[in-house]
Amino acid sequence: MLKRIDELYKYILIMLLVVYLINSMYIKELTITFIIIAFVIILELVKHRQHIKKLSFPQVAIIGIVLLTGGAGIIYLLVLFQIFLDPLSLSYPLETMLLVLFVFICLYGLGYLLKRIFGRALKNP
Repeated sequence: MLKRIDELYKYILIMLLVVYLINSMYIKELTITFIIIAFVIILELVKHRQHIKKLSFPQVAIIGIVLLTGGAGIIYLLVLFQIFLDPLSLSYPLETMLLVLFVFICLYGLGYLLKRIFGRALKNP
């Protein structure tokens, strides 16, 4: 079953993207959005299961803790950024674009941090 998921990975991801886009344009249901995000996370875990098997339990636990605290920190920074944007009275599309850009930068930084910390652990078993 997992081998079949690996073979159809691209198509499953494209299908989830299409469902997400249809949902965001027409249906606008938040539950469907969270379900799609959960499916993508599970799909990525299945795809990278060989790398995850190489890690020891403490390394996986530390990655989980870093991801949780990084997510909480990103939410905190996002709220702070939004508070500082309110007095500027920017248009709604510009404010949304700045917030999305800020989130992407924070997620890239978190990914870079994890890659630097655990990159050697994945290369040298």
